Amino acid sequence: MPRSPIREKTIDAITDDGAVLFSVAEGEQIQITITLDWITDLTGYTITAKIAEALNVVGDGVVPPLDEDTSLIVTTLPIIDDTVTDGVFKVVITDDFHVGWSVQPTPDDPTYGFFALSIEDSGIGNLQQKFVPIRGLVEVRYNPLESI
Repeated sequence: MPRSPIREKTIDAITDDGAVLFSVAEGEQIQITITLDWITDLTGYTITAKIAEALNVVGDGVVPPLDEDTSLIVTTLPIIDDTVTDGVFKVVITDDFHVGWSVQPTPDDPTYGFFALSIEDSGIGNLQQKFVPIRGLVEVRYNPLESI
């Protein structure tokens, strides 16, 4: 049986379910429960969640950007971990993470940021593992209550 070309994309050795989309109203603060089935004890792990400002363009409608904004505001989100004995925790998408972005949402034009969650074990150097189990977009929708 012949071998596949080296650049063939037929097998993905590291798989995921795809990127996520969190759609929030301006000024809304929500907690997203995350369950990592492959971890039974979070002791010794460092969990980090961040949103990076995307290159939003005024008047582009609902088209998500492809690039980061040149000013690149990056917000680290709070993590709530009630217990370290399982793989369950919460990421808080704060109500103000997009304050200071170059473009703010309007009724027909949401703004976007890039979201990623990483988890690192307590290994050192080559022994440390770093995972990025979730990544995607955060869409900020206009909220007239925030305009008052």
